[in-house]
Amino acid sequence: MRRKNLLAVIAAAMTVMIAATACGAKDNTKQQESSKEAAATAATTESKAEAEKTSEAASESGETEEAESEETTAYVQKTAGDAGSITSGVFTSKSGKYQITPPSGWSVDEDGDESNAAFTSPNGKDILEVTYVEGEDADGAREVYPESMEEYKNLVSRGDDMEFVRYEVKNGANGSQTFRYAIRYTNPKDGIRYYTISGSYDAAAKKYISAAGSIESEDNAVVDQVEAALDTLKLK
Repeated sequence: MRRKNLLAVIAAAMTVMIAATACGAKDNTKQQESSKEAAATAATTESKAEAEKTSEAASESGETEEAESEETTAYVQKTAGDAGSITSGVFTSKSGKYQITPPSGWSVDEDGDESNAAFTSPNGKDILEVTYVEGEDADGAREVYPESMEEYKNLVSRGDDMEFVRYEVKNGANGSQTFRYAIRYTNPKDGIRYYTISGSYDAAAKKYISAAGSIESEDNAVVDQVEAALDTLKLK
């Protein structure tokens, strides 16, 4: 009788141990699965963070490279357009009717034509324009200048701080005229500090040509360069 009871007790104890082992195994499995899930989540989070950092770094690098590219972009002179082209520093109109030597490094306006050729300084602040008209329209294209500077001052109004640097006008018997004058402005409202023009009107040939410089730069060297360019203007 006691032996049977002892066996029953042992059997019950073994049943409890098996159940406990099974529960422990189940708990262990759950813990392992939970650990795996946590590790996977951490890895995914870390991967996303690294991807975001990489993306941000690439974006910042791209922006930096773009900024550096803009800062280091060199000015490139344009030497040709519809008006004509610059060869060895000399601009020749498309049909070869006139020439002028613009300041070194200045660009030809690509949108101009032979009747109105324009050149721009590297900083974009200064402009040199050539106007050429022939035939019946030549007379209407020109401005008729009086012989004296004082008379011309009374005809124009370009601000109280207008100062004439030069004024030279010569009239021909047949109505032809050559002219050259320059004006300096101390406090320009439109930004133009110096304006100069030189040209001629041939009444017999019905040809008008002029070159005019509008200068905003404060560097006096630019003024000298533009004045020198006006000296080179000539009809072919």
